[in-house]
Amino acid sequence: MIQYYLKLAWRNFTSSKLFSFLNLMGLSIAIAICIPLFLFVCKQYSFDSMYAQKEHIYRVNLNTHGDHQETWASVPNALAPALMKDVPEVAYAARMYKNGAPSSLRVGNDNYKEDLLFWADPELFKIFDLQFVSGHATQPFEDNNAVVISQSEAKRLFGKSNPLGRPIMVDNATQLTVTGVYKDFADNSSINAAMIGNFKGSRGSRRIAWDNASFETFCLLKEGAQAATVNSKMAGLLKRYIKDEEDRWFSLALQPLSGIHLHSAHISDTYLSRVGDIKMVRQLSLLGLLIVLIACINYMNLATARSEKRSREVGINKTLGATRAQMVFRFYADTALTVFLAVIVGFVLSFGSLYLFNTISGNHLMVKELFSWQAMAFLLMIWGIVSLLAGIYPALLLSGSSALQLMQKRFSVGGADKILRKGLVVLQFSCSIILIISIAVIYQQMKFIGNKNLGFTPNGVLMINIGGVQNGQHLESLANALKQIPAVQQVAQLQSPPGFGTSTRSLTKEGATSDASVYTCNADANVVPALGLHMLAGKNLPEHLAKTDSMVYVLVNKKVVDYLGMTPETAIGKKVEAQLGDNAYIVGVVSDFNYMSLRRPIEPFIYYTANDAPEPRYAMIVKMRTEHLVQTMDKVQAAFIKNVPAVAFDYTFLDTHIQSLYDAEKVMQKTVLLFSSLAIFVSCLGLFGLSAFMAEQKTKEIGIRKVLGASSFSISKMLSLDFLKLVLISIIIGVPPAIYLVQKWLSHFEYRIKVSWIVVALAAVGALLIALLTVSYQSIKAAKANPLQSIKTE
Repeated sequence: MIQYYLKLAWRNFTSSKLFSFLNLMGLSIAIAICIPLFLFVCKQYSFDSMYAQKEHIYRVNLNTHGDHQETWASVPNALAPALMKDVPEVAYAARMYKNGAPSSLRVGNDNYKEDLLFWADPELFKIFDLQFVSGHATQPFEDNNAVVISQSEAKRLFGKSNPLGRPIMVDNATQLTVTGVYKDFADNSSINAAMIGNFKGSRGSRRIAWDNASFETFCLLKEGAQAATVNSKMAGLLKRYIKDEEDRWFSLALQPLSGIHLHSAHISDTYLSRVGDIKMVRQLSLLGLLIVLIACINYMNLATARSEKRSREVGINKTLGATRAQMVFRFYADTALTVFLAVIVGFVLSFGSLYLFNTISGNHLMVKELFSWQAMAFLLMIWGIVSLLAGIYPALLLSGSSALQLMQKRFSVGGADKILRKGLVVLQFSCSIILIISIAVIYQQMKFIGNKNLGFTPNGVLMINIGGVQNGQHLESLANALKQIPAVQQVAQLQSPPGFGTSTRSLTKEGATSDASVYTCNADANVVPALGLHMLAGKNLPEHLAKTDSMVYVLVNKKVVDYLGMTPETAIGKKVEAQLGDNAYIVGVVSDFNYMSLRRPIEPFIYYTANDAPEPRYAMIVKMRTEHLVQTMDKVQAAFIKNVPAVAFDYTFLDTHIQSLYDAEKVMQKTVLLFSSLAIFVSCLGLFGLSAFMAEQKTKEIGIRKVLGASSFSISKMLSLDFLKLVLISIIIGVPPAIYLVQKWLSHFEYRIKVSWIVVALAAVGALLIALLTVSYQSIKAAKANPLQSIKTE
C-alpha cells in the first residue's frame, strides 16, 4: 500500500513541473539556511560541556554599587584564598588573569607574540580537567616559574623537539620553564589558553589585596553545596576582611559555568575571548524558524490552490470506497515525498550555505559537522515537522469533502481555501516586511556608529605593544627613532589606548553616599596631540618630571568635573581622590570622549603621570600620515627591530581596533541581510506560483476580455491588484512588530539612531515593488496570450 501511495505521489510531483519546482526550491533553500544556523546554535549551547564537574563549577562575578551599576568578571586576588579557607562549601578556588597586553616571548634567538598567556593557581587543574600529553599532570606547578603549554603552542615554539624543561623568556623579564604539555582546549570551551603560568611567579601575586579587582576567579563547589549559600557567605567575607563600609563598593555572586558563554554579554572585565550572546542566538533561531514557516506557507498555498484540479480524482476514489484516513495518508505521502526531496537538495546546498555562514560570521563550523548525528537528527526532525505542517491543510481540505462536492465542475469549500490562502500570503509578507525594516535599521545604525565623533581621532594612529620592553633607555631610543621618520607626527606612551580597556578605580566626592567608577590610564604628555583630544581648561601633563617630584599630575575629562560639581576652570589645581595617592591634583580638563564602545555612555576618565605610577605603560601610539603607508610601516618596523631586538614587533591600527568592537553587530548585519534576502526570495517563489495558478485559472476569462477589447495593461492590472492589496495589508500588520523589534535591538546602544518613518515607508515601497515584479511576469504573459487559444481552454 505504501509503495502504491509513493507511486501516486511521484506521478503527482512530475505532472506539475512548475509548482513542484517552486515547492522544492522554497523548501530546499529554507533547509539549506537552517542547517548552519542549527549547527551554530547547537555549538553555542554546547560550550563548556566537556568538563566532568561542569555542574559544580562557578565563576565569581563582582557587582559594583553606586550610580552606574556594572557587573565585572574580575574580582580581588584575595578572594580565592579566603574562599578555600573560610567557606567549607568550596572545594577549590583558582585565580586566573591574562598577561596584560599581548606577550612577547623569546625562545632561543627567536621572538614570538602570544595573545593567550594566562597566570593561574594550580587548583585550576583540579577544577577543569585538562588532558596532559606529557609532563607533570598532577602537579604541574611544583616551581614558581613553571609554565604548561598547549600542543599547538609547543609545535609553534619548539617544532618537533621535546619542550619539557625548555626556557621561555616572557616580556624580556621573566624566565619560565615548561613542565607540561596539554591538549588544546576545545573550540567550545570558554577558557582558551595557549600557555598557563604559575600565579605565584607573576606580578599579580606580589600584592594580595581586596581593593584591586583584576583577577578572574573560578571555584568548584562540593557535592550538595548550594550557590545561594556561598553567595551569602561571600557577603560575610567582605564584611570580615574590609572593615570600612565605604571601601565595600561591590558585592560578589556566583555564575554557573553553563551560563558563562551565552549570558555574559553584559559582563565587563573578562579575560575570556569566547563570549557569546543569547540574544543573537535567539535572533538567529527565530530567523531560521521564519524561513521554514515561509516555505511551509508556500507549500500550503500552492497545494490548496491546485486542489481544484485534483478534486475529481479524489471524488472518484471516495466513490469507489476510499476512507478519509486513506486519503489523508495519500496527501501526506505527496507532501512527505516533496519534503524528502527538499531535504536531500537542501543538504547538498548546505555545503555552500555553511561556507557563506562561516565567511560572514567568522565561525569555524566544519564540513564534518554536517554528517554529525545532531545534523542527521535535525534533518529527520525537519522532514517530519515540515511534512506535518505543510501537508495538514491540503490533506484535511480534500479528504474532508464529500464525493458529491468533489465531483462538481468547480470544487469549492465555501471560499475557506481562498481566505486561508490570502491569510497565509499576508502572514508571509508581514514577515518579509519585518525583515526588510530590520535590514534597513541595522544598516543605518552601523553607519551611524562608523561616522560618530568619538571625541578623539583614531585615524592614522598606530599602536605598538611595548609590554616586553623593560629598559627605559631602549624605549627612549625607539621613540626618538620613530620621530625621525618624516610621516610620523606624534609619539606617545600610555598604559593602553582607547578600546583596549584600562584600570578602574573609585572616584570619591565629598558628601556623596557612594563612589563613582573612573577609568585611569598612565600616560605621557604626547597622548593629547596624538589622539587629538580637545583641551577645555588648564594645561597638558608635564613632559618631564624631576626625580624628587612626588606629585601625581592628573588630566581629567569633563565627566569627572561634572561628577565633582565643578566647572573645567574651577577644577584646575583641585585634589582628586581616585586611589592615585595623596598628591594627585588636576592640571587640565579635556572634552569627553568614548574610551570604550558606543554601547556604553561616556564615563569619567583620568590620564595621569607620576614617578611611581602604579601601572606601567604597555603601549606606544604613533600618529602618522598615511599617504605612503607601506613605506612608513617598513621604517617603523626597522626602527623597532634595531632599538628593541629582543621583543616581538606587535602592532595594530587604532581605527581598525575601534571598528572591531562592533564585530558582533556587523556579523548580525551581514547574517540578517543574507538570510533575510533568501527568506524574501522564498516568499517570492510562493507568490510567483500563486500568480501563475491564478493566471491559469482565469485563462478563458482573459481571452473573452481581450476579444471584447480589453488592453494588456488592464488585464495585467486586474491580475496584479489582488496581490498588491494583500501586500498592503501585510504592511499594516508587519510595521508595528517590526518597529518594536528594532527599537529593542537599538536599546543596547547608548548612542543610536531614531527609527525614521521614511525608512518604514521605503521598506513598504520596497515590499510593494518586490511583489509587483514577482507577479507582473505571469500577469503580462497571460495578458499577451492568444485570446483564441485562451477561449478554447477548459
